[in-house]
Amino acid sequence: MYYLRRRRAAPGPLPLDGGYSAAMSHTNVDVVRAVFEAWNRRDFEGAVAHTAEDVELHFIGGFSDVMGTEWKGRDGMLQFWRDWLGTLGGCIVVESLLDAGDRVVVIGTMDAVGETSGAPSVIRFGQVWSFRGGKVARIDGYYDPRAALEAVGLSE
Repeated sequence: MYYLRRRRAAPGPLPLDGGYSAAMSHTNVDVVRAVFEAWNRRDFEGAVAHTAEDVELHFIGGFSDVMGTEWKGRDGMLQFWRDWLGTLGGCIVVESLLDAGDRVVVIGTMDAVGETSGAPSVIRFGQVWSFRGGKVARIDGYYDPRAALEAVGLSE
């Protein structure tokens, strides 16, 4: 197991320093890091370049009540990201990345501000990223980070 700790930072590129454990899947973790870095720069085309054409994004619990439950394909993912940013804006801060074999668990926060209300919001979340052929094939987003860990048989 490997955790990449990040402190709260100002919006901008995700820092890429830090080491790897010998057992870590460099490729999958590097892909996740590259996607978040591109997302924080608003380089969505660069982010989806790391995904399979038929990528799927699923929300499980919490977020699904407000945002919907699934988006399919690169176009679906791009539309979701644009809708999210149009409503909340924000920057993703990665707290930890966990190598879980053929999957990567992400624990992070989204620092956002409501476009209409101006109200700040910090949303802590968990995700499980699955891969096929070196590309992101599926992202399962969980409102509760513990649920993401449990989905791969782990706990905090």
